[in-house]
Amino acid sequence: MNELDTFARSYEALHQEWSKLKSLVRHNEFHKFTTHATSTDNVLEIGIGDGVFTSILAKHFKKVLAVDGSRVIIDRVKKKLSDIENIEYICSFIEELTPNQKIDNIVMSHILEHVNNPVSVLKKIKSFMHKDTILYISVPNAKSIHRQVAVKMGLLQNETDLNETDIKLGHKIVYTPDRFKSDVLSAGLDIVEFGGSMLKPLTNKQIEEGWTEDMIRGFIAIGDDYPELCGDIYIVAKIPQGQEE
Repeated sequence: MNELDTFARSYEALHQEWSKLKSLVRHNEFHKFTTHATSTDNVLEIGIGDGVFTSILAKHFKKVLAVDGSRVIIDRVKKKLSDIENIEYICSFIEELTPNQKIDNIVMSHILEHVNNPVSVLKKIKSFMHKDTILYISVPNAKSIHRQVAVKMGLLQNETDLNETDIKLGHKIVYTPDRFKSDVLSAGLDIVEFGGSMLKPLTNKQIEEGWTEDMIRGFIAIGDDYPELCGDIYIVAKIPQGQEE
């Protein structure tokens, strides 16, 4: 069993605590991503989690290549989405992934914080891209209001420290907006858009238990005005003009 399989066994239980919140945030991510997508032929999803995003993508794109390094996660999502026919599941680490064609759209939601060498991984993903490919990347934000409050409360020493949930999920880093942008640029990619997904003053579990859907939607919407303070941050990237590989 690899390290990802170990984390996968606790992943679903941890995320069930905020399933309503996660679904609403994922739909917002999908909207941000597809606003930039110019083709619906295919999409590569790197890291499929519980399959929520995978199922959303399958309704919009003709072909979904769903990639995960954990066989446990692949088998779980494949069973859950067994009635959806346009998903091809691939069990592979990013470093070993070799698509047989350039990909039109790539989604990597909450994966970059799990890897040891993010710039190297981004360079690998760049090799799958053509001049019109859209790459959507999202990560947890160290500058999120709830993490800044945790520092004030003495629960974290620094905003970038790994908390208990980070460790359980196998996170290696908590990105600041500046470091996130720097890693994307260092991989030789252009940033088309930087933004945030939901202003988050409390933990996921607290929001799930105490907020209505309307409240959650309101804080997702206001996140557009304060991206640097959102719970998650995202970048839409492309290959620089004239650098198609």
